[in-house]
Amino acid sequence: MIRSIFLLTATLILFGFAPSIVSPSGSIGTGPGQISPRKAYAQGKSLTFKVLACKGCPLQKSELDRDRAMSLAASLEAVYAEEETGSSDDEVVMSLCGPEVEDCGIRYEVVHYFLTRRYRLQTPVRGIENEVIDEN
Repeated sequence: MIRSIFLLTATLILFGFAPSIVSPSGSIGTGPGQISPRKAYAQGKSLTFKVLACKGCPLQKSELDRDRAMSLAASLEAVYAEEETGSSDDEVVMSLCGPEVEDCGIRYEVVHYFLTRRYRLQTPVRGIENEVIDEN
């Protein structure tokens, strides 16, 4: 009986001090806790055309070109880093999140990923993971 209690206590202590494995939630890439690039692109495209560029949205679909995408990507990076660029696109980007939305960071990240992939942008990254691959 004493031996069982000792083994149980030793096991609990051992697992209590073991480091836990933590993966970032919402990171784009491969592996546990990450969004696949294909899924991130699809989610970013969906959010872009449902929240940012649609009828009744702050931006019209016809206004979204490479230059505007570059401006939006810069604003996404700034808002993600809790800064401001002073651009009118900062307000457009803020429309991605509201009081009822809990996953703002993920939303910013997938829209940024979509814009950089779709328009082949090479923007500097402050906090958002971004890997633009030249497919040529």
